[in-house]
Amino acid sequence: MDRLHTDDLVHVLKMLSEAGLPVSGVIELADHFLVVKEGAVVVGAGVIEVRGSDGLVRSIVVHPAYRGKGVGQMLVKSLVSGTKRDLYLLTETAEQFFVRFGFELVSREEAPAKLRDSEEFRCLCPESASFMKRRVRPIIS
Repeated sequence: MDRLHTDDLVHVLKMLSEAGLPVSGVIELADHFLVVKEGAVVVGAGVIEVRGSDGLVRSIVVHPAYRGKGVGQMLVKSLVSGTKRDLYLLTETAEQFFVRFGFELVSREEAPAKLRDSEEFRCLCPESASFMKRRVRPIIS
């Protein structure tokens, strides 16, 4: 797991585009992306976009040759571990995948205002996309 380097951005944009995922806003979030590499090649990427006190998990993508090999799982675990924010996401195809990480389906009406103002929420993801939330887990000492 590594932070996105400038040289990797073109590969991440290509993977997102080929997977049919939005690329709008990715360049602005580049400094916050996590990537998984096989040697020098990016095989997975994702980011949490901070929206007020919450986070929007977005742009989770795994190269087709590496799907089903734990890359996505490792990526999502790294992104969500230790966060002190409620996390949200929109997905058209991976609802069951995200359930494994504590995300649950919620109504779009539950979305915080700052999240509803995001480009992803307003126009990049269709109304038919599942809206999911992962609540902050209290720390038990």
